Amino acid sequence: MKVRDTPGPGPGNGARLDPAMAAAPTGPGPGPGQLGAPGRAGGGGLGSLRVEPPGPNSRRRIPELVLGIFLVAGCALGAVLIAAAGRERTPVLTLGSDIERGHVLTEGDLKVVYLGSDSAIAYVRDGDEQELLGLAALSDLGAGTVLTSRQFADPQAVTSEGDGVVGFRLELGELPTRNLTTGDLVNVVAGQGLTGSEPQVVAEEAVVVEVDKIESSAGQSESWWVSLKADEQDAEALAMATVGDNPVQLILVKR
Repeated sequence: MKVRDTPGPGPGNGARLDPAMAAAPTGPGPGPGQLGAPGRAGGGGLGSLRVEPPGPNSRRRIPELVLGIFLVAGCALGAVLIAAAGRERTPVLTLGSDIERGHVLTEGDLKVVYLGSDSAIAYVRDGDEQELLGLAALSDLGAGTVLTSRQFADPQAVTSEGDGVVGFRLELGELPTRNLTTGDLVNVVAGQGLTGSEPQVVAEEAVVVEVDKIESSAGQSESWWVSLKADEQDAEALAMATVGDNPVQLILVKR
């Protein structure tokens, strides 16, 4: 058997080379991720571009952002705490429980709380409770009420049902003593009486609830404003007796 070699396409064997193939470049084509230049084989008509994944600096840094927010919030909170710590706080007196009108204040009724020194409300400091102890409430007060001296008065000055208070101006000679004070008991004599006849007692054992000296100008006699508390009937009689210029005399009967 004879084996017949088939001539290859080499030039020595008379093979013809396609001109298009001969014109093709023999160098390596574009690498991965590259596009060939315009007019070159494998370029697709586009310029040379390099496609790369986004770098780490172009990504959003979420942990750093969260950390920054916490730092800002922490600084703000610290500033508030420092400011609060630097503000002086004052111990003041409040009520520990509800009390009713006329209740006489005792130490057991008091409770101490702290207020900022810049508070605009009135108050009585802890340690000054003697200003209030023994006084009667002028109205019903609830637990936690910050106490002031205007909420209380002498128990004798607080009226109950059936009481009345009458005030009038007296000169020195109409007072039983210069030292007349709240809580004293006096009888009241109206100079002309209720009918304009003989002087008579118009109120018995009325309670002195206020004594204030009235400022007078030069040449005027000294005078005082006196308020008395009595039962309603005596208070009405006293008010009628002191109308006009009827002279009134107080008689001190108990101190």
